[in-house]
Amino acid sequence: MANIRIEKNDLILEADVADLQVIIDEATKNIDLYKEEIAVIYEKMPKFDYKYFCFYAYSTYRLLENALNFNTDDVGHFRLIAPESFFFAFYGMIATLHTEHNLQN
Repeated sequence: MANIRIEKNDLILEADVADLQVIIDEATKNIDLYKEEIAVIYEKMPKFDYKYFCFYAYSTYRLLENALNFNTDDVGHFRLIAPESFFFAFYGMIATLHTEHNLQN
């Protein structure tokens, strides 16, 4: 499970590939809530070589907040620390959700 801590006004989220299951479960359970976030991540994340994507800059953090049970209200942002494989697997999951949702509409 993801490790969440606050250091000097930064919320640090340490995640691993295993955390993706919780994220995919939250996304599929509430796809209508996250469809706009998913579309933005799908479009923008490759431009940042995946691992440098800033979820907060594009207001695409609610899925992660809800899935991994953290809240950025006190600090206003978070820093995601994860292995490179997490970012590529996360994007693959986002691409699949984006494609499936667009095909269904």
